[in-house]
Amino acid sequence: MNFRPNSQGTFVMTANSVSQNIALPNGGGSLLRIENAGANIAYVELTSDANMPAAVPTANVGGGFPVFANQPALTVRLRATDTRVACVSAGNSSVYFTRGDAI
Repeated sequence: MNFRPNSQGTFVMTANSVSQNIALPNGGGSLLRIENAGANIAYVELTSDANMPAAVPTANVGGGFPVFANQPALTVRLRATDTRVACVSAGNSSVYFTRGDAI
């Protein structure tokens, strides 16, 4: 699948041990491309809840989906209700989020 990013549709979040929750990038689009440029796995949740944290999964508690460090970008399809993204990591990682569409 080819990905067409939206103009100025990318933002970066510094994921660390404190979960952050921010609005998705401008420009709309049904896909979100996520790239982790850091050295640590980041865990991501897509949500409509401004207070929802992302969590590191454990054997007994579910958490966000992993975005591995220094791997090719992950592209996910957004649900109509997804307006925010939450992210957490065991260490500092720069995680890039880009909205766009398939072409």
